[in-house]
Amino acid sequence: MKLFRYTDAPSLQSLIFEKFLWAARIKTRAMPAVHEFNKRNYSRALISPSPPEYLKLRLDIRSETFGIMKVHCLEPKDMIPHGTVLFLHGGSYLYNATRPHWRFLASLVEATGYKVMAPDYPLAPEHNYADAYRLLLPYYKKLSQSIEAKPLVLMGDSAGGGLSLGLAMAARDEGFEPSIAVVLLSPWLDVTMSNPHIESIDPEDPFLNIHALGTAGKAWAAGANPRKPWISPLYGRLEGLPPMHLFIGTKDILIADARRFRGLCLAAKADLSFYEYENMVHDWMLLEFKEGKLAAQHIATIIKNLVTTVGEPKS
Repeated sequence: MKLFRYTDAPSLQSLIFEKFLWAARIKTRAMPAVHEFNKRNYSRALISPSPPEYLKLRLDIRSETFGIMKVHCLEPKDMIPHGTVLFLHGGSYLYNATRPHWRFLASLVEATGYKVMAPDYPLAPEHNYADAYRLLLPYYKKLSQSIEAKPLVLMGDSAGGGLSLGLAMAARDEGFEPSIAVVLLSPWLDVTMSNPHIESIDPEDPFLNIHALGTAGKAWAAGANPRKPWISPLYGRLEGLPPMHLFIGTKDILIADARRFRGLCLAAKADLSFYEYENMVHDWMLLEFKEGKLAAQHIATIIKNLVTTVGEPKS
């Protein structure tokens, strides 16, 4: 178990961003009931299911299909990738990827030389966790068996972080070759939101809404036991998992379950490195202020240090 704490005073940029979140009442705009949910309620300026066109100036970008699922591939230009990151985006299992996701992933590709495979997996309320696993588990198997995709890293943010950990558990149980690491960014590990410590952190979190997440979690579970590890991996078996790296901010209600997960990993002697950033909000590593860039650099360094192979020029 490794514990890293970033305790520097918050930058002016991060303070301004936090004040903006409070002023915009992001947190208090409760999500509608599932039967009233409409993706058009979410900002069209923020959502971007596909990588923005301008990123093609920096990267080789293509899309492929796997069943009904579209998968976006971001590759470094003029070199063979060092490996593959299978990235599952956050969004409460309701929303597609956003522009900050793609900016973060583009920088990750450039900093590491890895390619990123980013599935547009099925979302609630039209779909549920079982629909997603029916596609993601065989897709993971395909990547894990591909020489060109190795070494393979699993990564996800928020809901995608929980899904990444659940997928790692499912792949282990199916006997698939494990990824060399699982990187969890502000992960949502328990959709029940039942941890009593969440309430004490809630006044400090300007972003996440406990009740909205509870509604989204019920939609994702679709009547199944929400403590099933595929839905809430906090309750899953920890033995036999790849090395894990978890990033979380102290002004994120999800830190309650992240800390609980740290304790469970310690008891199970699981390989977890835990990175806690003081005063940071949910998913700050996707943003472009000082602490976001530091965390993104830290994540890229972790990926680069997993292997030491050097990329070759593309023919």
